[in-house]
Amino acid sequence: MTALRGQIYWVDLGEGEKPWVVVSNNFRNRKLDGVLAVRATTTPKPGIPTAVPFAAADPLVGSILADDIAQIFHDEIANGRPAGSLSPATVLRLNKALAIALGLP
Repeated sequence: MTALRGQIYWVDLGEGEKPWVVVSNNFRNRKLDGVLAVRATTTPKPGIPTAVPFAAADPLVGSILADDIAQIFHDEIANGRPAGSLSPATVLRLNKALAIALGLP
């Protein structure tokens, strides 16, 4: 199974099961042993430029934390639970938040 960019998975990385959004590109996701993902929270985080609120079209309520990045291995994703995918509009907002978090122009 290959996780794709924009998909959300509930995964336990040692601190309990949390939602993670895949942000690495699909070529990388297919070729390497893991994906890069950012953590999501069910708590809104207004006023933080790297926190992207979920939209009504998204499968969760809360925020995506673009500055909380982790590598998640494919076996960890396989043991997790899929939670759906981000809407295209949320992906665009997440792209901007990732640029801020990483200091990109």
